Amino acid sequence: MSKINRNLFKDIKKNKYFQLLPDFKEDRVQKITTLALTLVALSFFGLFAINPTLSTIAKLEKELSDNKFVDQKLQTKINDLSLLQQKYALIQQDLPYVYSSVPKSPEAPLVIAQIQTLAKANNLKISSFQTFQAEIEKSPTNLKKYSNFLFNLSAVGAYQDINMFISSLNSMQRIITLDMLSISKKIDDTSLLELNLKGTTFFKK
Repeated sequence: MSKINRNLFKDIKKNKYFQLLPDFKEDRVQKITTLALTLVALSFFGLFAINPTLSTIAKLEKELSDNKFVDQKLQTKINDLSLLQQKYALIQQDLPYVYSSVPKSPEAPLVIAQIQTLAKANNLKISSFQTFQAEIEKSPTNLKKYSNFLFNLSAVGAYQDINMFISSLNSMQRIITLDMLSISKKIDDTSLLELNLKGTTFFKK
């Protein structure tokens, strides 16, 4: 019986109808191969599809970082300008005094008139008053932002009046420096003293 069954199976394998049935083993291998190739193809083409997106994301992140940096710098500058504006508002009322201390032109006649007025107010009699023309250096190598002119003054008066006059000169709104000062007795009147001084005043170029 066993021998008959074995022969029967051998005959079935040789049967032409049996050969027409699909080979399930080969079909499975083919499907696995197809699936594997499909996954490889998807990965390959997916990489090319994703790569531009990754580049775009990296570029956008760089631009975002740069924009944040620029925004931070602008905010700092805005804060600095706001602080500067506040400080300017505090000193704005003092600016006219600053500008008059060092004007943009020599204004020599005005200075002379002011000094003469101070001398008269302090009971001094001016015997001579000389000014020297201001020389403005136009050389590009000159780094100074200001120029000046000089004056010589001789006056007669009492000691106390001379002291008051000198104090008034130092208190003038216009900046004046006293480069030389001498006080001596007047030969023909010992009750009076003679004042000789040299001064400098400044102005912007």
